[in-house]
Order: sequence, then structure tokens, then C-alpha cells
Amino acid sequence: MKKIGVVIPFFRAREKLERCLAHLRQQTYANLDIFVRDNSQDNIYFTAAVNEGLKRFCYDPQVDFVAVLNQDAYLAPDAIALLHDHLQAQPRCGIACPVQQGSDGAVSWAGSLQAFPSGRHRTDPPAPGAAPFETPWANGAAFVVRTELVREIGLLDRNMRFICSDADFSFSARARGWSVDVVPDARCEHGLSASAGPPDPQLTLVMVNDILHFGRKWLSGDLYKGLAFEGPSLTRTGIRQDIEKHERVRDLLERQIRNAG
Repeated sequence: MKKIGVVIPFFRAREKLERCLAHLRQQTYANLDIFVRDNSQDNIYFTAAVNEGLKRFCYDPQVDFVAVLNQDAYLAPDAIALLHDHLQAQPRCGIACPVQQGSDGAVSWAGSLQAFPSGRHRTDPPAPGAAPFETPWANGAAFVVRTELVREIGLLDRNMRFICSDADFSFSARARGWSVDVVPDARCEHGLSASAGPPDPQLTLVMVNDILHFGRKWLSGDLYKGLAFEGPSLTRTGIRQDIEKHERVRDLLERQIRNAG
């Protein structure tokens, strides 16, 4: 049984991290090497934290697969084993993902739909016994990636610091002939929780800049239209309007932050 690396970006919610680690200790696939990147003091955000872990594991010839987990993603005991087995059986699958559900059992992610300007998820429960299927992009809260894929296409794009880098990485993989697959029998508890308190302008600015970079990178030609769920409905006018709207939001946030000192 070869080692599987696990990367967890951590930010302050210690009780969630401890629960995530407890679920990892219960995995039927026992040979896990866990790397927690603590962002609590120097918050480098999601993408850079994940990349630290990928650099740690993906160039080790003894590691074939790496799991990436949010601190509030709690895997069912057989989840990593099922994702590992799927990747082993499908050599052109680069990323395998579990179905995510809330604490009430309702599905919160069973594949991805629209990626731009913000992600939209499939939430219909897969049929009992459903076979694995492809999805346009992996949700960064929980997935297992093949180290060969990382060595081929590189790390997550650091220009997208907090959001969009999961979709960007998935499209980069698929553009090179890899698949991104959902394994319905693999399950993960991860709900779409609402944020507490008013939005943080600094974090909102980071996210808006992420959206803008993703839009400029992917929506300028036909490649995205062929890969994305929303591709056939895109028009240059609509794309330009979406980018301009987010540029206006960015400019407003920058002014608010400057005025706040």
C-alpha cells in the first residue's frame, strides 16, 4: 500500500480541523501522510497553501496520489480507498472527487456546472449504485489528484489566490486529455455554510480579482467554450459585460479599503 499525501489548508477553526483529522484516522486506506498548512498567522490563502502541499508530495516517486481537503470536509471511512481505486482503474483520470453533502444528508456537490463568474454545482443526488462520471471541474473542498498530472501541468495558478483555481486546474487538465471524475460511492460531509457577520472587503477584493483573472485567462477564445458547461451560451458581449461589472466592484472595494486606512 503506497503512501497517499493529504493537504489541508487550515485557518483558525481548530475544532473543524480536529474533526477532519479524526475522519482521516478512520480511513480504511491507512497509509496517509498529512500536511496541514497553517494560515492562521500569515494567511496566504487557499491556492498557495495547497501548492505548498503539492510541492511536498508530487515530486516524491513513492507518492502517486494526493488528497486536498478543506478543514471542514469530513470524509466517510472508505472515501479515500474508493477514490484511489478509481484512479488506479482509470489511468487517464487526473482528478477524482467524492460527492459532498451537508450534515442533514442533502447533496451540496455532485459535480460542477457553470464556472464563470461564480461556481454553480449539481445538487441532484446520484442514483443508487451510479457509476463514476465526468464533470467539467473539481470542487477544491475535497478531491484526490494524480501526482503525474501535477508534474505534467504544474501547480494551481497562484494568480487565483482564494477561488477559481480549482476550476482553472481542472480545465487545464482536461485540455491535455485528462478527465475529472465524480465517484458517487465516495462521500464527504461538507455543506455550503453561510458566512458569519458582514463580508470582509479585503477577502472580497481577493475573490473579485480571482474571478477577473479566470475570465481573462479562459474566456477569450474557443477552448473554454468547448470545455465548460456554459460554453455554448457565451457571447463576447456577455463576457465583456461580466468582466466590466467585476472591474467596477474591484475599484469600489479598493476605494473602500484606502478610505478605511
